[in-house]
Amino acid sequence: DNKGNHLLVHEESSINVPAIAAAHVIKRYIAQAADELSFEVGDIVSVIDMPPKELTSWWRGKHGFQVGTS
Repeated sequence: DNKGNHLLVHEESSINVPAIAAAHVIKRYIAQAADELSFEVGDIVSVIDMPPKELTSWWRGKHGFQVGTS
């Protein structure tokens, strides 16, 4: 924090994971589950994980302060 104290972040927190790519949204999507992201046309999503296509068609990303699949 701004007083020099260390902040404890949950181990699974992905907000500080660096992006490996960026995606420009061309189709609106409304999250269907708690671990998904919603976004609008024109938004930029920071991609933090792109599993092989044979494993899944979903990518993990950040949009603002939210992390989820898209």
